[in-house]
Amino acid sequence: MSGPVVYVSYLAAASLWKVPCFPLANHGAEVQTIEHSIAADAPMVAAVLTALGVPSLLLSNCTGTDVRGAEVRRWLQAHEVATTAKVTGGRDTPEIVVVADDTGTRTWFPYLPGVVDAMAALDFTPMADAPFAYIDCYQLIEAPAVRAIRAARAAGVPLLLNLGGSPLSPRAAAAVRGYPRLFIQTNVDDADHADASRAAASLLAATGAEWIVVTAGAYGAVAVSRADHVGVPAFRAAARHTHCAGAAFSGGLLYGLLHDWPISDSLGLACASGALRCERAQHEPMPTLAELLAFIGSRERTWIPAA
Repeated sequence: MSGPVVYVSYLAAASLWKVPCFPLANHGAEVQTIEHSIAADAPMVAAVLTALGVPSLLLSNCTGTDVRGAEVRRWLQAHEVATTAKVTGGRDTPEIVVVADDTGTRTWFPYLPGVVDAMAALDFTPMADAPFAYIDCYQLIEAPAVRAIRAARAAGVPLLLNLGGSPLSPRAAAAVRGYPRLFIQTNVDDADHADASRAAASLLAATGAEWIVVTAGAYGAVAVSRADHVGVPAFRAAARHTHCAGAAFSGGLLYGLLHDWPISDSLGLACASGALRCERAQHEPMPTLAELLAFIGSRERTWIPAA
């Protein structure tokens, strides 16, 4: 297979708002900073892999000719992410507002007009030559995500499926059950880090995946297979945000999987990629492999991996 890694998800402009704390109902909170980025996870994963020298192609919905659409296209061009997404006049570009406060609480408000219908019409022909596929399988886009899973399976492509914390529905479970070379990633909140291994074991039983990877923020990540259990601690980082930290983690993990690294090494690169994403501003470039390896060699890790 000589083509690029193929990524499937929705494409939207992201506005990241920082507030000191969330307000009570019918009250307000001062917005301290606003940064602009991209959503969903797949575009960020593609940018991470592109910076690591891996050809990538994003299959996604179109953008409009509005200001938000221009922001999305500038972001993709700046990070050299190739995409099949077209520019279409007369429609709003999807966007998402992500609000985080000083305690680490984070919530988001997606506005995704026409996204599901647009993703339902995606052409998955590039899957045929892909060395790997990455698919976001959130509840919001489950139907087109399941269609993408079936296309990847028909093409015989190894798959990294990102649940992003969403539950695995019976429909999605049926689509991936018995899928050869299947890897699934999801996450639990930091406060629920003790549940990471149980969540992984449950997904493993439901899907028979080669590896289930569950991230737990500052508590690191676990990976569970039918024969093994691997836990890795997170790196200490001066986080300025957490937007797309999971996507950057996916990028490092996928790089290791593509190059047949041991799972512990893949997870180490993934943790470094996620930590460095949290430290860098949204306008800063994605790290190179040399930068990530230097980060791994110079940073302390937290001592307690996800249980």
